[in-house]
Amino acid sequence: MKENKSNLDRYIDFLNAHILPFIDYSELERSYHTPEKAYAKGVLNLLHTAMAEQYGSTQLSCGYGNGQEDYAVLPGVIRGKKTGDLAVALLGIDLQSSGEHCETEALCRYGVVTQGDSRLSKQVADEFSAKFIPYDYGYTADVPGDIHVSKNELPDEIKEILDTFQNYTAKLLSTDEAEKEDSELER
Repeated sequence: MKENKSNLDRYIDFLNAHILPFIDYSELERSYHTPEKAYAKGVLNLLHTAMAEQYGSTQLSCGYGNGQEDYAVLPGVIRGKKTGDLAVALLGIDLQSSGEHCETEALCRYGVVTQGDSRLSKQVADEFSAKFIPYDYGYTADVPGDIHVSKNELPDEIKEILDTFQNYTAKLLSTDEAEKEDSELER
């Protein structure tokens, strides 16, 4: 019997099987510090394309009774308000409300870092806080009814990435390369 998975579950499963393990996180971190941010934009494009395929749309609505997901994970970008540091992120958004932002998973040199995860080492948690807390965020999806994000009021760096990411591609690592990268991240 085939399991009925939600769009969210299909998206997360797809990311975990086909994208996240194969990102070159060292290259991604380097890309954040370049003028063009080409690899970061390419990774964001991969996450966005997968979202469109798994959710069936790039438009999700907020509010009760809309027949869509209650909660969504959306690809986007965060920018530290104090530092200006940028990261591609997966942003958890409550679609039953007015788009309340509930979770952030940043893609950085350590891999995928979940904000507030008690299992993070002190070093990683402190570095995340120093670079990104507090932060602005924007995402690639169109979410009518989200009162928390206005694409017109985002910082210029986030706007530029969201306006141009679809022009970029990112080469993912092979399985062997990904295993090597993973062992280096664990050190």
